[in-house]
Amino acid sequence: MNPSLSLETIRKTEGIKRLEKHVKTLIQHDKKSAAAHLNDESLTYSTLYILSSTIRENGLNKYLSDRNKVALAIQQDILAKERTPSAPFPYSICDLPQFVQSVLRWMVETGSADQLNARYRLVIDRSAGLLTTIYQDPTDIPLVSELLFKRNDDHHSTHYLTCAYFSSRNFSSLLPIGEKLQSPSQKQVAFASELLHFISGLEDSTDRYAYFRAWYEENLPYLCPNENNYEMTAELSPYVVDHYAKYKEQRTTQSSERHEDLTFQTLSENLKVNLADFSYKLRRNSREEWKEWMRQPLDAQIRLIEEVQDDHYRR
Repeated sequence: MNPSLSLETIRKTEGIKRLEKHVKTLIQHDKKSAAAHLNDESLTYSTLYILSSTIRENGLNKYLSDRNKVALAIQQDILAKERTPSAPFPYSICDLPQFVQSVLRWMVETGSADQLNARYRLVIDRSAGLLTTIYQDPTDIPLVSELLFKRNDDHHSTHYLTCAYFSSRNFSSLLPIGEKLQSPSQKQVAFASELLHFISGLEDSTDRYAYFRAWYEENLPYLCPNENNYEMTAELSPYVVDHYAKYKEQRTTQSSERHEDLTFQTLSENLKVNLADFSYKLRRNSREEWKEWMRQPLDAQIRLIEEVQDDHYRR
């Protein structure tokens, strides 16, 4: 036995069985020394998970670092048959939220590459879900996005993770997915297109990434969460374009004028889209023409759109 070898080195070069035997030998000699190896900063969550039974059976928990204690408490909570609110946590999320977040991030960052078993994947996915649903930190979005695509690449279920990912309610969550439209992997391009299915015209575009970027930049000020689509559905539509806001050039947070134009709300969805898109393009081309068009009654605005479209098709 070479006590100076790191547990990571042993796991990666000699395998799990040898790792477990090595740690048990360390424990027989000196529990505190064994714990010191477990508390090494280079340890990954994968290795901690593998050794969690050995740690519990040998009463090593009290010697562990705070990071490892919290990680094992999170793991226990996720795998428990009956979930209990914060009881297994040695630290309350309310007391030390940033620390718990850092532990969850460490678990996902260092644990995503390994596929140990279904229970392990559950812990990683739920930990990623806690990052997006509870903490909603934009800096965690690329990390969880990579995990989402890895699950799909490895032919594992992405249902829970997709819903948890979009529960961040951050529109920038679309960007890492859009980036995958440039991937050399057709599987990743197909999955990205599936996740972005709610973007009309994306599937038919010749350059999906360019189309996505143009759509995102155009519609970002008018996006809002789809309040009716956060259940576990096959085709999640997390965000929708607020066509009235786009038509009136309002940010989606500006709702004070909504009651003033009830006629717009009674229009068909197709007419709302046409009015919003035409309004956006016209004011980009000429704000003066747009202001003049907006002063006209709604039926006159619609007639002008139809005339422009008819002229376009005749060409």
